Amino acid sequence: MLQNFITLTFRNFIKNKFFVIVNVLGLGIALACCIVAYYNVRFHYDFNSIHEKKENIYKISLTREVNDRQQAYGFSPLSLAPAIGNSISGVEKMTRITRSRMPVRYKENIFSERISFVDTSFLDIFDFKIISGDPNSLKEKGNILISDKFAKACFGDQNPIGEFLKIYTDGEKDRSFIVSGIFEDIPENSSMRFDLLSDIDNFIEMHEIEKHNWKSWIAATFLLIPDKENVKPIEKQLERFVAIQNDIRPDWLVTKFYLAPLSEIPTTEREIWSNWLASGLHPAALIAPPVMAILLLLLACLNFTNTALAISSSRLKEIGLRKVFGGVGRQTMFQFLGENMILCLMALLASLVIGSYLIDAYSDMWPYMTLKMNFTDGLEIWFFLLALLFVTGIVAGSYPAFYVSRFNPIKILKGDIKFSGGGLFSKILLVFQFILAIAGIAAGVIFTQNAYFQDSLYLGYEKDELITVPINDNSKLELFRNTIAQNPMIKKIGKSEEHLGWGSYSRVIKWSEEKEHEVTCFDIGKNYFEAMGLKLIAGRHFDQEFKESERGKAIIVNEKFLEDFDWDAETAVGKRVKEQDTIDLTIVGVVENFYPWGFWAKVNPALFKLGVKERMRMLVVRADVSNLKKINDYMQAEWERLIPNSVYPGFFQEETLEEAKEINKQIKIIFLFLAIVAVILSLVGLYTLVSLNIIKKTKEIGIRKVLGASILNLTKLINRDFMIILLVSSIFGSALGYYLAEMLLSSIWTVYLDASIWSFVIPVVLILVVSLITLSGKVYQAATRNPVDSIKYE
Repeated sequence: MLQNFITLTFRNFIKNKFFVIVNVLGLGIALACCIVAYYNVRFHYDFNSIHEKKENIYKISLTREVNDRQQAYGFSPLSLAPAIGNSISGVEKMTRITRSRMPVRYKENIFSERISFVDTSFLDIFDFKIISGDPNSLKEKGNILISDKFAKACFGDQNPIGEFLKIYTDGEKDRSFIVSGIFEDIPENSSMRFDLLSDIDNFIEMHEIEKHNWKSWIAATFLLIPDKENVKPIEKQLERFVAIQNDIRPDWLVTKFYLAPLSEIPTTEREIWSNWLASGLHPAALIAPPVMAILLLLLACLNFTNTALAISSSRLKEIGLRKVFGGVGRQTMFQFLGENMILCLMALLASLVIGSYLIDAYSDMWPYMTLKMNFTDGLEIWFFLLALLFVTGIVAGSYPAFYVSRFNPIKILKGDIKFSGGGLFSKILLVFQFILAIAGIAAGVIFTQNAYFQDSLYLGYEKDELITVPINDNSKLELFRNTIAQNPMIKKIGKSEEHLGWGSYSRVIKWSEEKEHEVTCFDIGKNYFEAMGLKLIAGRHFDQEFKESERGKAIIVNEKFLEDFDWDAETAVGKRVKEQDTIDLTIVGVVENFYPWGFWAKVNPALFKLGVKERMRMLVVRADVSNLKKINDYMQAEWERLIPNSVYPGFFQEETLEEAKEINKQIKIIFLFLAIVAVILSLVGLYTLVSLNIIKKTKEIGIRKVLGASILNLTKLINRDFMIILLVSSIFGSALGYYLAEMLLSSIWTVYLDASIWSFVIPVVLILVVSLITLSGKVYQAATRNPVDSIKYE
């Protein structure tokens, strides 16, 4: 019996090899997308999984009241951990971490590397694997641990243990460290990423920070709490440190300290401000691949069902004879279901091959994520593949098997059943296929339009003409500025402490007892406005000589600031407001609204103050777009000549918007990929149903032709039902595409392009044209066939 089953199965596959190939490839691509989506989601939810104590590690974060709401912040005071000491019960261990990118020199080679400074208990809490050297050596201040990647880049094949590295601070001071260990490269899905690791006391001494100064911030303070029942009591005990913090910083009041579980940080850290740790995937990057995979799998299953029903029409006599010779409906059902499951298994095997290429292409789309198919990393992937096979087999293959097994053998053999696979159910399936195809194209078109829109939208400053050079040492900044100012291609050079797209701070600005708002603030210096291309619409610029009469007293605000305080541009100039209830500020000018962080967030009320000259740490260089690369190369060469112990830090201002562009581009690619596969599968389904419809109407076409019907009338007859299918699909597909695109766009940006009529005309026209091209040959052949042959056809 098994032999008969196998023989029949493969005879049927060979007989219908075109549809077998289409279904295996269609399902294979869909399943491959599901595998990629699985690894994508797993990348996010496996964040920090290398740490065995992950579920018992908590980060101390804090909240402040901002515009009558509690806003979370990710950092913590440097002095909080020493103040806690051993005074809180339930805490097994505690550690701090802060990070900095600093110049690292080995002999003649210099690198700009991510360095983390931690307490000596750090490696007792976190599991960063030491592959060479002594992990306990971190307790010696003069030692440093390095990553395997940095060891290879810096030392090559040489054993680095015992070698000396020099690390430079902003003031050109250096400190030598002995390499005492090498740790395994940190996974990309880790909240803490660094290439060198040393004692936090080194950071304090190198930057000359007061050890117990509550004004200094660090990236995080972590607690190891073995018993989850102690979390709430510990948070309660942390309340006493709020008063200490606020006594030191009355201008920046904290409302509470709270504990954030390390296991939830990848998701929650995106919602907080001043987060110095790495977050998980952006919601759009997390949601889009599974959505695409599910839609594509559903589409492939619908196509599989449709073609399975269609080709069953050629096996009616086989079904009738099997039943006449004693076969029961259950055996027929298992035969067809088994064949469909084998096809699904073939598709799954094909998906592993397709997925190995697809996952590499997908990884290349995201610079911060590398995915690899790995079948030795636990049983989860095997359970996922088995579940995928089972669900696909049931969804795609069960209905055709159940349907054909119910036919009456006598009616089949008498010819009373004229099953064509082109009935109402098949047409409904085809409608769903085209809905998904049009939705994918529409979403792709909308994201493409949005990409062009955001590329061309004015941000409120001249982003395309700017190079930014962060320089923390003011003496170096002045030296570098005075040197490059001689280049005639440079139009303007501005200075600032904070910078659009790089950094800012917030303050509460109050006008009256009823009117106060949290405002984004920037301390700027000479020529910053002109270099950035910010447009003044009322009032004047600051005095450019840093006079005491201006510094810290005069402000320039944006239009959103005026909107929140219900002022207009002309009457606002000269008004006085208070910062943090204590400092009097006078509005001297108003600039157009601008987007400091691109289109991720809405325009906030903002102000500019004239900063302290000695605190300027950012150079902004403006030049024509055509000269920008030449200027950057020139500046890099001058930097290496003037400041040899540091890597040139300059970057194009446009790069601050790269993540938004990348996400927009990649989601567009995802939907276009969905659209292409969907269109191909839908056209195969359409071609199959039209072919069967022509077979069913062969005699009718011959008779109509004998009676004088024209080719045009016959074409309308054949295509009528399918034009209705395309029309219905166009309406619902456009609506679904709009909903998907709107959902994703609104979850990513606050400023984006709404869909236009062309967002839906393009996919509908494209589907209609491609469908007509696909069917034209088949329909024309049927309409021009000799009517005698058609009437004789059985």
